[in-house]
Formats: sequence, C-alpha cells, structure tokens
Amino acid sequence: MAGERAARVWTWIAAAHVGDPPVSIAALCRAAVLWLGVDGAGVTATSGLLAREPLFASDELTARLEELQFTTGEGPGSEDFRFGSPVLIPDLDSAAARWPGFAPAAVAAGAGAIFVLPLQAGAIQVGLLSLYRTQPGSMTPEQLADMLVFAEMALQMMLDAQAGISGEAGYLPAEGLSGRRAEVYQATGMVSVQLGVSLEVAFVRLRAYAFASGDTLGDIADAVVSRRRRLEPGPVVAG
Repeated sequence: MAGERAARVWTWIAAAHVGDPPVSIAALCRAAVLWLGVDGAGVTATSGLLAREPLFASDELTARLEELQFTTGEGPGSEDFRFGSPVLIPDLDSAAARWPGFAPAAVAAGAGAIFVLPLQAGAIQVGLLSLYRTQPGSMTPEQLADMLVFAEMALQMMLDAQAGISGEAGYLPAEGLSGRRAEVYQATGMVSVQLGVSLEVAFVRLRAYAFASGDTLGDIADAVVSRRRRLEPGPVVAG
C-alpha cells in the first residue's frame, strides 16, 4: 500500500467510530460507506466456502445480502478466491445467469451493484469485505485503489485480533505486511509444517512472535526461512 493513501484511509477509519474503538471493523465499514461511494459495507469471517460468520453490517440490506449468499450458496462471496482477486459486479441484473438464485433476489431486495474483496494473505483467507450500491455503477480507479486499502486494513485487523495485539496502544493496521510478502508466505508454510497447524494459525503465530520480540514480520520471516529461528509450540514469548 502506498504510505500516503494508507495514512488517508486510516484517518477516515479512525474518524468513523461511534462508541466503538477507533480501530474496529465497525468503524472501517462506516468509513467505507462514507468515502467509497457505496450504500453499505460489511465484513464476514470465513473458513472455506461453508463456514461464514458476519462480523458487522452497516445496514439491513448489507446483512440481507450476506444472508442471501449463505442461503443460496451463490454470489460474489461464494466464489473461489484462490487467486485473491476481487469480484466486482457493477450491474447485478447482468449476473442473473451466473447466480440465478442470488442475483434476482439481491436486486429485488434493493441492490444494484456489489463488490466483494477477499481478506487474504497468500493462501490464507480469513474473511470478505462486501460493498453494495442501490444503483448500478462501476468503481472509479481512485475508489478501487482506496477499496483495496480498506481490505488490506480489514485483513490486518482480523489477523491481529486473533494474535491478541490489536488492542495495544498505538496499534496501526497499516503497518501490517511488509513488501517481503513472498518470504512471509514461505515462512508461514514452514511454521505450519513445524508446528502441525493450519496456515491461518501459523501466520497468526508469526505475527504474534514479531510483536512480542519487537522485530518486523519481514525480519522474523527471514529468520525462519534461513533457519536462524524456529517457532516452538506453546505460548508466544520474545526470543
């Protein structure tokens, strides 16, 4: 993420909290509605295509669209996101042949366009960011760039919440994954094998270890890949 754009999006999120902490999925969704030219936003935690748990919906139609996707097994949130690509549908009417159960019901409920981004780091997918408009229409290039930053921050919030570090003073999700992503993903796979845990759990442990040791995620990944450091089972402690 470009630093200037990430800082701007972070400012929007921090200003959108209403009773909840400034750093929250709820604040992120409210900010997305305010700044991305959409009418609703929601985040759903996922584990595969079947396990889905809505975390926040900005309005009733956002919640209804998620319920429709879960019920019909269709829609952008039911896609296979193995390549980490967003599903952008600027005109839901045009998707009736693709999703005959979901698309007509979504249009009848009041949605004209829907945009879904996987909250994904390599092979690790923890959720979805879903946005809708009541009227059909595409995202502008600027809105799309900002939307990708919102998704990146939502991903960091969810992973850091699992690692227990999102409540720390000065926490900033924009300081998540470094540019050394390939090495981070390689280290995640190694830790998964070493500890006999899923990729999701291995990635959470890498981030927690980096936080506990005061090192960057990239530095920890480099040490794991070069076999200078090995994560052990049990509670994460600084090494």
